[in-house]
Amino acid sequence: MLKMLIVILFFTIILIIGLDLNIFSQNPQDSIQIKSISKIKNNIEPSINEKNTSNKILTSKKTPIFIPNQENNLTEEIVALVAQANQFFQDSKDSDAIKIYQEIIKKTKDSKDIKILEQFSNACLQIAFLYQVYPNSDKDASIEAYNILIKRFEQSDNSELLKIYIDAKISQSYLLDKEERAEINDELIQKFENHKDAELQKKVEDLLLNKSFELMGQDDEEAMQILDNIIEKYQNKHTTSLPNEIGFAILNNLELSIITNNDDQKYIELANTYLADSPDTKPLLEMLEIIKNSQNIDQDDALAQWKNNYQNYAFPDWSFQELRRWSRNMEDPESQNRVKNYIDVFERQQNQIENEEHQYQKRNPKKKDRIESIEDAVTYQIENIEEEDISSLENAELFENIGLL
Repeated sequence: MLKMLIVILFFTIILIIGLDLNIFSQNPQDSIQIKSISKIKNNIEPSINEKNTSNKILTSKKTPIFIPNQENNLTEEIVALVAQANQFFQDSKDSDAIKIYQEIIKKTKDSKDIKILEQFSNACLQIAFLYQVYPNSDKDASIEAYNILIKRFEQSDNSELLKIYIDAKISQSYLLDKEERAEINDELIQKFENHKDAELQKKVEDLLLNKSFELMGQDDEEAMQILDNIIEKYQNKHTTSLPNEIGFAILNNLELSIITNNDDQKYIELANTYLADSPDTKPLLEMLEIIKNSQNIDQDDALAQWKNNYQNYAFPDWSFQELRRWSRNMEDPESQNRVKNYIDVFERQQNQIENEEHQYQKRNPKKKDRIESIEDAVTYQIENIEEEDISSLENAELFENIGLL
């Protein structure tokens, strides 16, 4: 199943904020790329917008923070402090880096200049990140760093600052228990659902997507309804293309319609209309059709044809977790066994190709800098958490046992 945006929305928000701090940029979405509903929780890219282009962002991952141009009206003192904090971070002197970030916060928190407040927010986010990284793990300190930023921006009427506020609230929520996280999600939706800013509306949409994903396996009908409402909004715009996450929603609801025994035809038509150019669409649609039909009759001929057509298909970012949960709850043993067997075949192909790619990477290692090592370790931990574990996580303490720093 395609779980796009977000647990991360939002584990990746923490990675993006902590590792790149690319808060004000957005990569153009040139084409729909299918993501797994179960894994998209781990690969959600928050809605980030290309503003404030006067800040140069280091994309080489040599350092995780903005490097300001002199034109930003920042004092030379702040410029020097930022550079000093960056160097401490790159040298793994995290305690020293935190002290400098704290000094930046003190010197910038009362400013009314947006550019200076960007540096204030960057410093808060850096501290929050560093307190989640072994050996500095301190959840309470990380939460407090988010609080400093949240309290400063929550009453702002500036859309750019409100976007930072939303991202900080979301990231902080993954340090809290599941109930508090759900409350924060609903609070943000209610606060901004009628906001006139289009980019803030997009963030509300992401929050609704995240809510839908969280409901999967608990209330599939409500999860489908949330996604239907979002899909319908784009249909009403008569657009010929969809954002990636709406493509995810179509595939998600197609799978959920099978699980809930609802008509899936409209989602098949939507997928063929809007996702026709994706290399994932046909193999996934045909795979789901085989699994659906296997409830009633063997699908060996259809499976043989599928394997002939897609023998090298790797199911990128796809998870069979929701389908397996559904099959385990089937009442008819024969149907259950058939469905399980076909899921096994598809998942074996996925695992085989993933293992081959993993072995290739092991044979061809590349030297990683500190940021890349942290990112890979966190990604590995996230991707190896079972769906049940994700849904029951009380805290997103995923950095605590990395041991690479």
